[in-house]
Amino acid sequence: MSSETKINIIYDVVGKGVFVEFNGRSHYLQGPFTDKKKAIEAVMLFCKSSGWPSDSENREMRDD
Repeated sequence: MSSETKINIIYDVVGKGVFVEFNGRSHYLQGPFTDKKKAIEAVMLFCKSSGWPSDSENREMRDD
């Protein structure tokens, strides 16, 4: 079993929301967020409040 932690963050440029996935658990934050930076800030706060690691070294950012 791997102890690897992986966080994926996908900013929705059309809907201005953000999708976050951590080790198989996922959540969508509706926003609207004006840009990727604001969306990532919201994700980091969400992760912290949910007890998920919010280490920015463990994230991927994609424009889907």
